Amino acid sequence: MKSSIKRMSTLLTMMAVTILTFTFSGCSDDDDPVTEVTYTYGFSNMSASHPDFLEEMSKIEKGFQAALGITGKPFTKKGTIEECDKQVYEACRKAFDSLKGEAWQGDYTFQVTNVGTGKVVCTATFSADNENLTISTIGNKAMEDADTGDFYFSDGSFADKSTELASWQKAACIGVVLKKGRDDSGDWADNGNYTLKDGTTLMPEVHGYVLALRDANERCQWGSYEIEVGCDKNNNSGFNGYSNTQTIIAFNKDKNWNLPDAFPAVYYATNHETVCPAPSKTSGWFLPSGGQCQYWLNNRDVILRSIQNVGGDGWKDEYWSSSEDRYDPAYFAYGLYMRYGDIVDYGNKDQRGYAVRSCLAF
Repeated sequence: MKSSIKRMSTLLTMMAVTILTFTFSGCSDDDDPVTEVTYTYGFSNMSASHPDFLEEMSKIEKGFQAALGITGKPFTKKGTIEECDKQVYEACRKAFDSLKGEAWQGDYTFQVTNVGTGKVVCTATFSADNENLTISTIGNKAMEDADTGDFYFSDGSFADKSTELASWQKAACIGVVLKKGRDDSGDWADNGNYTLKDGTTLMPEVHGYVLALRDANERCQWGSYEIEVGCDKNNNSGFNGYSNTQTIIAFNKDKNWNLPDAFPAVYYATNHETVCPAPSKTSGWFLPSGGQCQYWLNNRDVILRSIQNVGGDGWKDEYWSSSEDRYDPAYFAYGLYMRYGDIVDYGNKDQRGYAVRSCLAF
């Protein structure tokens, strides 16, 4: 029975991809549109061995039909390819959000493709084994292949740093990959424990780190002078920004202080969330460590090229790290001096001339 259902589901999937095509109406109000764009959709992959798989496939299909405004006949979307792809992607996200709370008995991958360009505009995955469903992609580079300088988007997808991005992709870019992978030893070791940005769910794996596209603040002090918090004390090694940030937040909470007043650098780094929300499957924004600042400094040229390509903020003279000074941690914290010596060195915690640039782990 199981094998016959799988054979039937495979046949239906092929029919869905082949037959279930559509085009769209009205992307542009222009009387003389630039072009007409045709899209197709269907299940690119599915695996189910239960009798309700057809009902589940139908539920997914109808969810996307509703969001995309399909009437049952082919439609053409009028406008530029860029405009239409953007609108299709946004409709797909709406469909995905309407379906993500469902409990699925099978595994399904649903895609919408631009017929003319062959580009997969969005991919939605619905899985019986994974309640954290995903939709992609603004970018089309696999997470495991992402490297320093690659573009990072608001949906958690990536694009290679050599990619010529459309304007809507540039608008969706929130950062640039700082480093790929997580090291357990060596100069860039990261031994911290991560939760997702919800603050409670353990992050099962760290695949790399992202530097924000824009500064979180232009000028502020690190924090309270004459107070040692207990952060790491490395100016040029260690990827401990997340654990340092959590240490500062916990210290502040224990003292019952006001975080913006007591530790402005961490406040602005984490408050970047209100301006630029991090994807849900990340750590959320934090203040990078001295070691992360050193890695940033070592790779500043390739990172800056990508940031400039999408209209991000260039470098300020000085940035705070979350690391305290190894000799006088109550009085000094490490900062990145981008134009004055190009080093990571100590500065007075109450000095106000440093900017803040946030990081996240993905």
